[in-house]
Amino acid sequence: MSTNSLYEPYDLGPYTLSNRIVMAPLTRNRAGDGNVPQDLNAEYYGQRATAGLIITEASQISPQGVGYPSTPGIHSPAQVEGWKKVTKEVHDHGGRIFLQLWHVGRISHPS
Repeated sequence: MSTNSLYEPYDLGPYTLSNRIVMAPLTRNRAGDGNVPQDLNAEYYGQRATAGLIITEASQISPQGVGYPSTPGIHSPAQVEGWKKVTKEVHDHGGRIFLQLWHVGRISHPS
């Protein structure tokens, strides 16, 4: 076994990761009005695209599942468009990104 395997490509199902480094999800609280990912989100993830895989911050799947204010969602057309910008930025830098789906249940913060 090579001591450099951390930096070698890795096949994860149909995806080839550039290395075996995974960026764990970190809540940033940077979403804009309507919990839409912004250009700042795209820049943030793009800057980290050299990790083999990025797992995004938790992204609520419905308005009733919000855990904290200013966290991104994935349940409205505007939010989907915001995530498309993020995904494009990561892919343009050669990275892979998976979205973490989130619903906090009955303790949600829908306001």
